[in-house]
Formats: sequence, structure tokens, C-alpha cells
Amino acid sequence: MKYRGFLPVMALALLIPMHILALSRIGEEQKRLPVSDESAPVITGPVVRLTALGNEGLVSDFLFLKAVVFYGGTFERKGRPRITPGEWKWLYNILTASTDADPYFLDPYYFAAGVLTWDSHLIREANELLEKGTRYRDWDWKMPFFLGFNYFYFLQDNNKASEYMMEASRREGSGRVISTLASRLAYEGNRTENAIYFLREILKNTDDPSIKNEYTFRINALETILSLEQAVEKYKKKYGSTPRDLHKLVEREIIPALPRDPYGGEFYLDQQGNVKTTSDLASMSSRR
Repeated sequence: MKYRGFLPVMALALLIPMHILALSRIGEEQKRLPVSDESAPVITGPVVRLTALGNEGLVSDFLFLKAVVFYGGTFERKGRPRITPGEWKWLYNILTASTDADPYFLDPYYFAAGVLTWDSHLIREANELLEKGTRYRDWDWKMPFFLGFNYFYFLQDNNKASEYMMEASRREGSGRVISTLASRLAYEGNRTENAIYFLREILKNTDDPSIKNEYTFRINALETILSLEQAVEKYKKKYGSTPRDLHKLVEREIIPALPRDPYGGEFYLDQQGNVKTTSDLASMSSRR
């Protein structure tokens, strides 16, 4: 009985030197890390989970640390490309394996969002990892936020950007800035009706008077834009073409008069025939 508490201590004493040795070996091996994906295949997710034997967290940590050590070591390279295309693919694969082992581990997702996008332009690969993070870390608003940013900035897909920003804004801690950005992207992506619906949902779930006032104002502006969009569609069906400008809607008696932009701008049709406003739906605070 007196040895019962002694055994875990001995086990821990043995594990600590092994862990230190493993970290030192990683440092020694960094110069011999792969120059192509063929030379160092990464174990797939199902195999990682099968062989982890209940130590998925440690395996995930180890794989991620290997990726970070490799990435840091490439800054010392001279006379050749800092990171080759094959090595970028290897890096993506090892981040995938790390998140397969522990899909709740935050650091690999952050690394993918900051490195795979800006440094290597592996946007779609980074998004695959972030989509996994969005599914598993379903409380974390930053996962869909990073996705939304990637679709907006790198892929110029406002519709997808709006979708993920909206998801981010529904998660606790995101704040009103994210929800405002989501509705702006929905407007820019010609998804006015969805933006209105989204903001109405926010109003249902908040008791903050300032938030209610701000989004009620924005909904009014978007509803005005939606009415003009519907008038343009009516004009197209009746005359078989897009009106040259919004004044044509009044001339042809589609609408009685051009509505006012609640934000103080003027509505117009852009070159693609979409309803826009010179105010760009600026916030109330910016108008003061």
C-alpha cells in the first residue's frame, strides 16, 4: 500500500526526461525536414487517432510543434527558396494531422489562418482547416470570422464572407462589430433580404437599447434598398432591359418617387445594375 503513491511519481519522473529528449530531437531534425511532400508523407487522421492510444492531445501537440519548429527554421535558409511548394503541402498536411488528432486544439487553426494564407496563398487549404475548427469549436466566433475574412479579402466572395461573418456574430463574445460587418457584406453581395433577416434576428435576441436603435436604423435602410431592387426587377420584366438609372423607375411609373437614404446618401445603379448608395450604409456614429 505504501508504494501506491510512489508509482505515479516514478512514472512522471521517467516521462519528463523522455519529453525533453523528444523536444531536443525535434530541434536536431529540423534541418532534415522534407523538401517535398513525397519524401515525408504525413500519417493520415484516422491512423493518427488509431495509434494515439488515448493520447490524442499529446500527438496533436507534437505534430504542431514539429510544424512550428520547421517553419521557424526556414528563416535561416540562404541561397534557395525559403519554403518550397512541396514543403508548404507538407506543412498543410501536418497541420491537418494535428487537428485530426485533436480537432479542439486552437493553435493549428490560428497558424493556418496566419501563415497558409498570407505566406503561401493556400487559401482553400486554410479554409478547409478553419471549417473543421468551426464545426468542432462551435462556441468560438474566431473560426468562422477567419473564414469570412478569407472569403472576403483573398477570394473576393462576399456572399460566402457574409455567411461566415453572420455565423461568427451569432457566437458569444463576437460583439456588434462582427454583426455589422456581416450585414454590410450581405448588402455588398446582393443579399439584401438575408441581411434584413439576419439583423431582425439580432433584434429579437438583444435588450440593449443602443443595439436595437442602431440595427433598426440599418434595417430601414436595407428595406429601402430591397424595395428598389424589386422595382428594378419589375422594370426588367416589363421592358426587357435594365433601367439606365433609378430615375427611369419614376418616369415609367414603377415607383412614385425615389426614396431617401436614411443615412443621407443617394441611391444609384452601378455598372452591373445593382442598387447601391453613396453613403455605403455608413454607421450612425460616423454621420455625427
